[in-house]
Amino acid sequence: MKLSAPLYEALLKYVEDGTMPYHMPGHKEGRIIPRKYIENLAKIDLTEVPGTDNLHDPQGPILEAEKLAAKAFGAKMSFFLVNGTTCGIYAAMSAVLNDGDAVLIQRNSHKSVYNGLILTGATPVYLNPLMDYEDGIAMGVSIDELEGLLKDNKDIKAVLITYPNYYGFCMDIKRIVDLVHKYNKILIVDEAHGAHFAFSDRLPLPASKAGADIVVESIHKTLPAFTQSSILHVNTDRVDADRLKFYLSLYQSTSPSYILMTSIDLARDFMEREGKDRLDKCVNLSIDARNKLNAIEGVKCIGDDVVGKYGINDYDTTKLPISIKGLGISGSEAERILRENFNIQMEMSDLYNILAIMTVADDEKEFDKLVKSIEGLLKYKKNQEIRLIEYYPDVPEMKMKPSEAVKKPYTLLKIDDAVDSVSLDYVIPYPPGVPLVCPGEIIKKDMVQYIKLLYNIGIKIVGIDNLNIRVFK
Repeated sequence: MKLSAPLYEALLKYVEDGTMPYHMPGHKEGRIIPRKYIENLAKIDLTEVPGTDNLHDPQGPILEAEKLAAKAFGAKMSFFLVNGTTCGIYAAMSAVLNDGDAVLIQRNSHKSVYNGLILTGATPVYLNPLMDYEDGIAMGVSIDELEGLLKDNKDIKAVLITYPNYYGFCMDIKRIVDLVHKYNKILIVDEAHGAHFAFSDRLPLPASKAGADIVVESIHKTLPAFTQSSILHVNTDRVDADRLKFYLSLYQSTSPSYILMTSIDLARDFMEREGKDRLDKCVNLSIDARNKLNAIEGVKCIGDDVVGKYGINDYDTTKLPISIKGLGISGSEAERILRENFNIQMEMSDLYNILAIMTVADDEKEFDKLVKSIEGLLKYKKNQEIRLIEYYPDVPEMKMKPSEAVKKPYTLLKIDDAVDSVSLDYVIPYPPGVPLVCPGEIIKKDMVQYIKLLYNIGIKIVGIDNLNIRVFK
C-alpha cells in the first residue's frame, strides 16, 4: 500500500532535494548530532518510568542535566523547556506579574510576549524601538527613554526586552540590567536568538552573565538541538522560584518529550566538549563572509555600520543580515531566486534584506556556497529603486487591556472601515512577527495606510484576511 503521509513526504522532499539550509534549527539537518542518538531516537522516546525522572518534579538525571546547564550557561538555576521559548516567556511573566500589574515591554517584542499579556492580565507600557529606515529594521531602544518611562510609571513591576533581535543586533544589556535594578524592577530577557553567546567571548555578552533576573533561550535556534528545545535561566533572588516552577508546570506538556530534553542535554555537552572551538571557527568564517559580501556591488552585510546607532551596542557576527536593495530586487524576491535557482534556503526575508543563520554545524562549504549564491544574484539586478518605507506609525492608543479585548464580541470589517474601531486581533507582518496592532488598541488612519502598504508589496500579514479585520465597535 502506497504511503500517504503528506507532511512527512513534504519534509522528506525538502531534504532529498538537497536544499542547503541557512535557517534554524542550528543542527542543520543533523550534521553534528551523534549518529548513535539518531539511531536510538524511537527507543529513547520514553515516559516517566523508574530511572528516567520527571520534568515536573526532577530529582534524578533531569535535575542533574539542568544543573550542568546552569553551570555551562552561567546561571543560578536552569529549567528545560519542551514547549519552546514561548512557554518560558509565559511562565516568566506569570511568575512576576498579577492581573492589572504594569509591565514595560519593547513594542517590537515577539508575539509570545503579547500572548503573555493576555494570560497574565497585565497592563503594558510600551517602549518604542529605534528604527533604521535605511535597512528597514526595528533596532534597539533609547536608554534615556527607558529610564524616563521607569521614572514616570512607578507602578511598573517588570521590564521585558528582546536581546538580541531577530537580525542579531544587541542593545547595551549591562546598562539595561543596571538601570532596571536601580529602580528595583525585575528584568526578563527574551534571548531566543542568543543561546550560543555563553560559549564565546567573541560574541555579545549573555544576558545571564550581565545579571538579568530571568533569561529565556531557544537552544534549537543557534545550537545543535531539536526544534522546541529551549531553556529558562534564573540569575537572581528577586524571582520567586517556587512560583516560577508552578507556572512552568502549568504551561508545559504533562507528557514532556524525552527526545527534546536529551536534545538540550546533548547540545550543552557538545558545546562544552568541542562546540567552543567550532563556534570560534564559525565566527572567523562569518567575518570572512561579511567582508566578501560587502565587496559585492549593490550588496551590504549589515553590522559595524549600525553599532553606536539606533540603540545598538554590539551584534552577533554569526547572523548575516544581507541588504540587497542595491540590486533593485526585494528581499522576498531574492529569497525565491536563491531557493529556485541556487538551491539554498534563507532564514527569512523582508522588504530590503535576506537573513542567513550560521551555526557550529556550518563549515567552509556552506559559507562559500552562500557568498557565491549572493554573487549570482547580480545577473537578476534590476534598474529600479525598491520602494522605501520612511515612516512607522505611532503605537496605537490602548482602549482596553489585551486580556479584556479578546473576550469581546466582534464585527468583521474591511480595514478601511475599521478606522477608530478597537481591534480584537493582532495584526502582525511576517517576518519578523512583531505586532503593528494588538487586541484592545484603536486602529488609526495612519496605521491602516501602513498595513495596506505592506500588504500591497507582498508582505504576509497575520490578522487580516483579504484586508478584513475583527473589531469591537
